[in-house]
Amino acid sequence: MNQILAIDNKKKNKKVKRSSTNIEIKNIVMFFAIAIIVFGLFLIGHSSYAIYVDARGNSTENLPTINISRVNDTLIVEVQSVNVIERFKYNWQNSEQRSIPESSNNFQEEITLPSSNNVLTIILEDETGRAVTYTKEIILDGIDIVKPTISIDKQSAGVRVEAVDETAIDYIIYRIDDGEEIRVDKNNENDTSIQYAITDIGRGEHTIYVTAVDQAGNTSTAEQAIIVSSATPEITELNIDRENGLLIIGVSDVDGIQSIEVNLNGSVHFMDDINLTEARFSLSLVDGTNTISIKITNVNGLTAEGATEFEY
Repeated sequence: MNQILAIDNKKKNKKVKRSSTNIEIKNIVMFFAIAIIVFGLFLIGHSSYAIYVDARGNSTENLPTINISRVNDTLIVEVQSVNVIERFKYNWQNSEQRSIPESSNNFQEEITLPSSNNVLTIILEDETGRAVTYTKEIILDGIDIVKPTISIDKQSAGVRVEAVDETAIDYIIYRIDDGEEIRVDKNNENDTSIQYAITDIGRGEHTIYVTAVDQAGNTSTAEQAIIVSSATPEITELNIDRENGLLIIGVSDVDGIQSIEVNLNGSVHFMDDINLTEARFSLSLVDGTNTISIKITNVNGLTAEGATEFEY
């Protein structure tokens, strides 16, 4: 009887040990299974994020649009984009790239044209991390991109305007201060210059604005401030200081004296860039007959002259 109980107890102990071992194995397996699942989820999540960024960077949706036009020797590049453009990059073929920060959806950039045919590459980097490249071949053969040149010269009675172009001029437009714009056309089809005298200018300070357009549509502008006066300079004093043997000379002009030239007994005395409304100076006389001639020029180019002979 005792032997039977002992055998039964051994069997029970074996069952208990096996059951405990099975539980431990299940726990270990479950732990590793959970760990593998968590690690797998981590990998899946990481991969999904990487794919999302990459796909976003290569998306062809909502691409920015570029419009390129030419004004004289300059390209005007207009950019419109749904996404904010962070940086505008461009370069001509075999030249260094320029990078310009933007932070805008819509903007305009100016690019100076090269002297010959070339290829322009533009790269737009937007806020999504995407970089969109545009390439355009620029053909300049037979195209006039040189602007006319303008000169504005003050004359005694007004202003002389000249516009010159290397191929063919078309017309000029001038304006005095805030007045009406007046157009002056070329005389002949192949004229390369237009010269025009503006005389209808009132006395005082003015600004002349000039626009020149050549036959290819190239445009240049210029402006210049001028002073207009119809008054000529005056000799206000011509006295002899007999005690000191000097000739006292005084001159004046309402707008300013530019230069004075005096020839006394064959000796020439010249003063330039005076820019005063009044001037007074003296020259040494010789005993006997003295001859003198004076020429005064004001800042407007108007002159006054005089000559005399006297005894000392």
